Amino acid sequence: MKNLYFPQFGGNQTEQNLIQDLVDEQIKLFGSDCYYLPRKLLLQRPLNDVIMSNFKEAFMVEMMLVNVEGFGGAASQAMTKFGLKISDEITFIISRRIWNTVVTPAIDEVLTVRPAEGDLIYYPLTTNLYEIKYVEREEPFYQLGNLYMFTMTCEIANPGDFNIDTGVEEVDDIEHTTNYAFPIQMQTGGLGSFDVGETITQTIIVAGKPPKIVNGTVVQWNIITRKLVVSNVTGEFTPNNVVVGNESGAQWVINTFETIDISIADYDNADNKYYEDTGDTILDFSEGNPFGEYGDLGDSF
Repeated sequence: MKNLYFPQFGGNQTEQNLIQDLVDEQIKLFGSDCYYLPRKLLLQRPLNDVIMSNFKEAFMVEMMLVNVEGFGGAASQAMTKFGLKISDEITFIISRRIWNTVVTPAIDEVLTVRPAEGDLIYYPLTTNLYEIKYVEREEPFYQLGNLYMFTMTCEIANPGDFNIDTGVEEVDDIEHTTNYAFPIQMQTGGLGSFDVGETITQTIIVAGKPPKIVNGTVVQWNIITRKLVVSNVTGEFTPNNVVVGNESGAQWVINTFETIDISIADYDNADNKYYEDTGDTILDFSEGNPFGEYGDLGDSF
């Protein structure tokens, strides 16, 4: 029979509190103050299609980085249907006690008892956002009959259709560099200079229809080259129409714009423009039937 002084299930509350204190102390000594950003999904009814993800809150909590020797992990390289995928993994640990006392009472989500896959973590050391891919909830496995931490495996958050407006300036500024952006070339003779981070607006007047409003967020502005880079675009900008900066008051008329940034040097991993241009040299779009001939070629179908 098992020793009665060492409970098999349940454990001793005093001993469990001691382990939790040691875990919390370790994280406070060797961890970092990070921001936890819960994800809110904007759904389209009635099919519940996800249109956009919003991040409206940021909770500062202490976390400890596990893989202190750098990025890596068993899943950092994987074969996908698009080829080899190489992604840097990073692992954080957060105390269950801290989660339950700081985040759970304040978070407005369906899942509040633990960190959720898809939420973001801002790590000040690298000034990057990391997306939670998996949360290990039972490691170490019921030491003295209880659980004391969450282990979160994360990857760099990919640019996509999400909006960050948490009120924390250093976190919100990342959105302007991670969200999908495209350039707009302005005509000469504009007034003023756009401010990075401000919202620009274009009002398009069509006879017999209500005005069409297009908005975007300024990522970059070069007054010498007259190149404006924007993200978070709602609608479609139209050439030969004026664009106004809501805060700076700058007014410039659009000359041309592209949905793919032609300045590949600004993005280390962006090859989309290269593939588009190379593809145009392979396929002859002037062909009526590029896949072969058909019709009366000596016989009939």
